[in-house]
Amino acid sequence: MIRTLLAIASAFAGALLLVALNFGASNEERADFVFLNGSEPQTIDPGLLTGVPGGRITMSLFEGLARYDERSMEPVPGVAESWTVSPDGRRYEFTIRKDAKWSDGTPVTAHDFTYSWRRVQDPATGAEYAYLMHMVEYAAAFNLYGGQADRLEGEVAEAFRKFVEAHKEGASRDSWQGFVRDHTLADLVGGTPDPTLLGALDPAVGLASAADLVAVGEALSGEAQRRRKLFEWADAHFGVDAGIYAIDDEKLVIQLIAPTPYFLSLVAFYPALPVPRWVVEAPGNARDWFLPEKIVTNGPFDLESWRVNDRIRMVKSETYWGRDEVRLGRIDALPIEHEATALNLYLTGEVEWLTGQYPLDLSEALSQRDDFYAHPGLAVYFYKINTARPPFDDPRVRRAVNLAIDRELITQQVLQLGQLPATHFVPPGMPGYESPVTRLRFDPEEARMLLAEAGFPGGKGMREIGILYNTNESHRKVAEVVADQLRRNLGIEARAYNQEWQSFLTTVKNLDYDISRYGWIGDYEDPNTFLDMWLTGGGNNNTGFGEPVFDRWIAAAGDLESFLARTDMMDEPWQEPDRIRERVAEFEIAQSPEERRSALGKLRMQILREAEAILMGDAIPIVPIYFYVNSGLLAPEVKGFYMETERNGVAGVNLRSLHPFRGVWIDESLARPGLRR
Repeated sequence: MIRTLLAIASAFAGALLLVALNFGASNEERADFVFLNGSEPQTIDPGLLTGVPGGRITMSLFEGLARYDERSMEPVPGVAESWTVSPDGRRYEFTIRKDAKWSDGTPVTAHDFTYSWRRVQDPATGAEYAYLMHMVEYAAAFNLYGGQADRLEGEVAEAFRKFVEAHKEGASRDSWQGFVRDHTLADLVGGTPDPTLLGALDPAVGLASAADLVAVGEALSGEAQRRRKLFEWADAHFGVDAGIYAIDDEKLVIQLIAPTPYFLSLVAFYPALPVPRWVVEAPGNARDWFLPEKIVTNGPFDLESWRVNDRIRMVKSETYWGRDEVRLGRIDALPIEHEATALNLYLTGEVEWLTGQYPLDLSEALSQRDDFYAHPGLAVYFYKINTARPPFDDPRVRRAVNLAIDRELITQQVLQLGQLPATHFVPPGMPGYESPVTRLRFDPEEARMLLAEAGFPGGKGMREIGILYNTNESHRKVAEVVADQLRRNLGIEARAYNQEWQSFLTTVKNLDYDISRYGWIGDYEDPNTFLDMWLTGGGNNNTGFGEPVFDRWIAAAGDLESFLARTDMMDEPWQEPDRIRERVAEFEIAQSPEERRSALGKLRMQILREAEAILMGDAIPIVPIYFYVNSGLLAPEVKGFYMETERNGVAGVNLRSLHPFRGVWIDESLARPGLRR
């Protein structure tokens, strides 16, 4: 089988030899470990980062209060040598290591974290991942409420005044819901305690009288004032003496709104990493403080060089507190997107790790190699739909697209590595969680009926639509199959087109697309990481989708005690009310603290299941395609690189495919014979 693979590879190896030689002919000494990093990172600023290519670099250069253990992937002490948690699970106190230093020799202190976390929440920073930390007290108020108050008092107030003038006898359901949608009202007042606004956001509601309009206008004004006051308080106190604050250089306190089971995993993740204030705020550094000639880091590696479209080189840090445990001297990350080129570089020994970048038609042959790996991943491949752009502002069109795609054909005939067709969004295997049953399936007949109901029988009258993907051969093949299925099954003319990674991210963020390929890898092992991104106005939503009930249930899962205190909690439109009642009853009869925590955990998972049911319901803003298999090629000499985890003696799968380079090393005795090292 290896001879078969080499015969296949030789067909393109000659054509790619010059490309490979460009990397092999460098005058620099070869790095100890070289890997293929896919796209060129958009940034390695922890506060602005969202993509995996930048994440691998950033989490090697910076270290948070906790870090991920190489073997278990659990959070373990990082910059913080220890921490304590209050009995109610809301207050964390971290003790910073005395020997933690920045690469310029400056001590790392608790104040570095208060600055960095406040910077991520500062609306001027524009951090897309800011919402991840909104379980910290006053973080959301500081991050969102000022801008929301501005819009409510300005643009929305003026538009509402004109709306009232045009509807002096009252407003119909369609006209009012159009106003709610056009001004993203659910986003602006999400979480409001005002019953008038909560009622007005109900999709079934029309404002029947002029008196109703007056009441809503007063409620909008009151909500703007409430948010303004909360923002001003948070602006003065968040990062100073509330939410997150330093007692002194070594003691850091973080206060949460409610107990959050995955919080320690988050403090090891990108947006929670510290950045050096004196470098970030130095004159002229605002946009490029992370370039090699300026950057100061605190992780196991330093940034030596970054040559765009060539390589990023990291070298072992001599100031890192755990430097004696770091065994790699140099690491090179190569930004190669072309899959045949990537495979050629691995086969010729130029790199030690290739992750998921190889021609799909070689999958079967590659899977026979001893250095090939494939295992389930905590990730979903899907398409985003721009719900703000016709014709996809009609949910019937979005449902038709979902029903017209044969996911099994894609996984079995195109991908061929055991990927699972996705008929829900949260990947399987999440401990304690079961996704809801959805209506997603391959049903071209119903899809055509829905499209006809929307006014496009047989696709007539619908413009050509675009399917955007970031440059990658696998993404191209999937997009072309989807475009073909939409043509065959619905009569929709669809065109697949690509953009380079950075342009792609900008296009999606600006909602300048029809349908866009996307993938989501869980940031932590909890269904919330796949669901809270769809909050109205969420930094990674980028679909125009917003649903007040969905938002309420995500908020309820984040603060169960407040939810349980509500007298009207069973009035919510639950999909499975009996299961909610059962979980609440379990909590009410629980006696011991352990039983109460267990009951709350089950209730939380049921509420998240309800939220996923809404996401996958009639207004679905996405097209789930498949659940990933993490696959690639790893040289036999690479050690400290685990595909399986071990937690408290229990073996598991490295679902997030995290491989901290801090623990990686090379066993030269196992190096591939005849290949360059």
